[in-house]
Amino acid sequence: MHEHRIPALKIPTGRIETLTDGIFAIAMTLLVLSIEVPTLTGTVTPLVFSAYVTSILPQIFIYVISFILLAVFWMNHHIFYVIKHTNATLLWINILWLMSIAIVPFSTSIIGKYGQFQLAQLIFDLNMLIIGLLWYANWYYAWKKGFVAEKVMPYADHIKRSNLSLPILAVIAIMVSFISPTGSFFVFVLVPVIFTLYTVARRARERCSPIAAQ
Repeated sequence: MHEHRIPALKIPTGRIETLTDGIFAIAMTLLVLSIEVPTLTGTVTPLVFSAYVTSILPQIFIYVISFILLAVFWMNHHIFYVIKHTNATLLWINILWLMSIAIVPFSTSIIGKYGQFQLAQLIFDLNMLIIGLLWYANWYYAWKKGFVAEKVMPYADHIKRSNLSLPILAVIAIMVSFISPTGSFFVFVLVPVIFTLYTVARRARERCSPIAAQ
């Protein structure tokens, strides 16, 4: 008797791309809610108002960096568009990744209010670590299963190595938190810098590559 194997179900990537855009839109909007605008009691003078604005500057800085981080993650997800199709496992990796993205407003709010405590910083650092590890797993699994478009395969190893940047920075931030809790957050300022340098280097390599010219 011949065994008939059921071919693996190949799922289009369109729905996960739509879900990703929606999750990022919500998460990036919710970030601003970590900045509270209280009703100032008593006589509000320019001096009192200036003192309040000064007191929330750290929260505004955290908001800006967190928003840029989410923007980088969203832009980096464009790599999913070179994945031809997906399966249930890759979908679940992406869903878990999006779950870790959706919790960023919470971890950002924690360090906005209690950033002087190491535990608060660790919550944010671990959030970034999970995001980085799941994104690395996303690309590695797609590459291993042959879901990646042929035109991208020459760059697969480089992409795989670059996806380790965030997990490495998150581990560094966790170590820094034991020395300076408030200092660990500044490690993630390097994320947009690394992303920009990677983008410039990739474009320069594509211009020089004979594969890109085809």
